[in-house]
Amino acid sequence: MPRKMFKLLPVVLLDIQLHLMTALFTVEVLQPQYSVEYGSNVVMKCRFPVDSQLNLKMLSILWKRISSKQEEKEVYKLHKGQEDLMQQDPDYRGRANLLHNELQMGCSALNLTNVKMTDAGSFLCVINYGEADYKYITLEVKAPYKRINVQKIRDPEEESLIFICQSEGYPLAEVSWHDRKNPNISMVANTTFELTNDGLFNITSILQVKQSISGNYTCVFWNKKLNENTSAHVSALQLDYVGESASVYEKKFLFLIIPICLLVSPFLAVVRKKSSTTLCSRRGNCRNVSHSSRANGADVSLEITSSPLI
Repeated sequence: MPRKMFKLLPVVLLDIQLHLMTALFTVEVLQPQYSVEYGSNVVMKCRFPVDSQLNLKMLSILWKRISSKQEEKEVYKLHKGQEDLMQQDPDYRGRANLLHNELQMGCSALNLTNVKMTDAGSFLCVINYGEADYKYITLEVKAPYKRINVQKIRDPEEESLIFICQSEGYPLAEVSWHDRKNPNISMVANTTFELTNDGLFNITSILQVKQSISGNYTCVFWNKKLNENTSAHVSALQLDYVGESASVYEKKFLFLIIPICLLVSPFLAVVRKKSSTTLCSRRGNCRNVSHSSRANGADVSLEITSSPLI
């Protein structure tokens, strides 16, 4: 029995030694989770032990993104001190790079620019420097509904007002409408959404009300997960028209102007006659003056005869 234990002792000691050597090389993360806004940049870091002088030819680094479905995408790779982008996923080309000035300090800093919604998830940082170790970092991407596009339209045929609020963000927001006179105005709003290629929710909410109940309205986008509210105010003033082309309004304008011109033309002719007569009277002697103008499409000739002053 003692002989068997003596034979097993070197194996146990070797296993303990290997475990201690592996434990000496440990990859660490100072920040296990990052939270950034859509479209911004982020630098994620994992640290590894180095001697006083880094031997770059011994260093290999691999960054991967792991999706919720356990699908892997290669983000960046450094092989024995040389950048290797042969297997880099197309989604990260031109967006992911390593900050080489931080390597001397034992830091693998992944710089990711123009963050997308599809970047959210877990990132795997693998370091091989004589020994190997790895750590996971979680990236959370938020997209507040910062900007609300507002459109106001008047529909003459329906005798109604149409208010439209549109915005993009993530996750899916709840849209509500508010008005002091109509507290239940959200019930008549029609809200739809679609998912963009960037993973954002494009939300459009349409509120249609009768002109008789027009007022000031507020549309509110509530991002429940971020607990953020974004609102926009719309009123019935200075509305655009819909349902009729500009030519229709031009015709209406002409139908209004033509009768006015026909009514005013004879009046202008009389005024012109009086002004000419007064001018001749002041001079004392005037020749016959003939004026020709047009009214109702026909020539109208005004014959003005002066007489000597008494």
